[in-house]
Amino acid sequence: MVVLTYDDGYYVAKMIAKGVDVAKLRRVHDVLKKTLDCFAEESDEKDFMLGLVEGLGEIAKLREELTRLINVAKSLGITIEVNVRYDEE
Repeated sequence: MVVLTYDDGYYVAKMIAKGVDVAKLRRVHDVLKKTLDCFAEESDEKDFMLGLVEGLGEIAKLREELTRLINVAKSLGITIEVNVRYDEE
């Protein structure tokens, strides 16, 4: 039997974030956060879902902040490019 961990959930969040725009990422986070309420007891599944929800939330915030910074720079006549990698090296 495979035991899913918090880190597994966070890894799945990074994989989801690679192919989803910020609005959809935020929506997935919100839906999964509500789903997490279904896990009343401590369990491996709850730990996995916590990692997934927290990962999606952190990534969504990061991407929203980057978008805001890019727009501020653009309004100042500065062009910046940001490449985000979700893998640790």
